[in-house]
Amino acid sequence: MGDHQSADELTRARARLEERLRAVNAEIKDYPQPIARCDAQLGGLLEERSRLRAELDDLAARIDA
Repeated sequence: MGDHQSADELTRARARLEERLRAVNAEIKDYPQPIARCDAQLGGLLEERSRLRAELDDLAARIDA
């Protein structure tokens, strides 16, 4: 994201990230049991959740600045 984004653009981006994070969390919550340690799909979901949280933290800091 560029440094010259409006507060409205940042707020919309934050809402999109929050919605995707909710969707990923729902997928993880509803993931079929038992879970194998080597399950690549679950690992990908966990990595995406971590990335989304980091992006949201960064975006929140930019909005609050």
